[in-house]
Amino acid sequence: MKHRILGLFALATLLVGIFSCNQKTESSKSTPEELAAGFQLLEANCFTCHSPRGSIESRIAPPMIAIKKHYIDENTTKEEFTKDLVAFVSHPSEDISKMPGARRKFGLMPQMNFSEEQLTQIAAYLFETEIEAPDWFEEHYKQERKRHGKTTTSLTPLEQGKQFAMATKAILGKNLLSAIGTKGTAGAVEFCNTKAIHLTDSMASAQGVKISRVSDQPRNSNNTATGSLIEPINKFKASLSSGQTPSGASIIYNGKLVHVYPIITNTMCLQCHGEKETQIKPETLKKLDVLYPTDQATGYSENELRGIWVVEMD
Repeated sequence: MKHRILGLFALATLLVGIFSCNQKTESSKSTPEELAAGFQLLEANCFTCHSPRGSIESRIAPPMIAIKKHYIDENTTKEEFTKDLVAFVSHPSEDISKMPGARRKFGLMPQMNFSEEQLTQIAAYLFETEIEAPDWFEEHYKQERKRHGKTTTSLTPLEQGKQFAMATKAILGKNLLSAIGTKGTAGAVEFCNTKAIHLTDSMASAQGVKISRVSDQPRNSNNTATGSLIEPINKFKASLSSGQTPSGASIIYNGKLVHVYPIITNTMCLQCHGEKETQIKPETLKKLDVLYPTDQATGYSENELRGIWVVEMD
């Protein structure tokens, strides 16, 4: 009888333990209201750069699904993910980044003004819900994993040129985001006017190449595409019109071999390059009129060719 009582007591203790664990698991799940708050924060603050839409070429940051795949595996708990996300977004640094490839391509993201509560809500949404992925992502993710560790010296000249262009794009994008965050879109126009060319030149010098951006609809007349640069612009536009994403090409320009890559508009671009009546704010238009009186770079939609990168290497 004594053994039976002990056995029942042990069973009861086990059941209480299981029930408590289940309650703990259930209580750790976010409410629909908490998930909605996380989604609203993502939509308002994060998807401009980390959108599930847009081509690989037009991005200035990895899609949110890529972040989830790098930070969460089958052994990661919600608490661990939340701690990592809060730590990185609060104080972005190379030491705690878990995405070295994205960091090399896009640069380190600027510090954002989120509270810990807001970051916790964002983390909960990312951890507990299915995140939309771009159509190209899964295949791209597999290829990148296969190519992991491939050195620059093993790349073709066209691939090397693309790395130089994307590294420059990342630095410009990082600084542009910082300018928008601190001064608004109108303030970012001034950044582009005074800093963008200097940053591009500095990146080119640091990488030992020549890099420029040109367009058939320039904002700054110094960035006007001329001569043989018009042909790849037209070809890239034709590819986009047919639903394809152009990657790059090698051409002869001014008697030299150069490599060109498309600059494709995304949602963020339209704040300064979209329709004047609906997408560009009046204060931004006013600043554009002052700084760029001959501006031709408006009227764009998402996923259109804004211009091209031109990379010249020895």
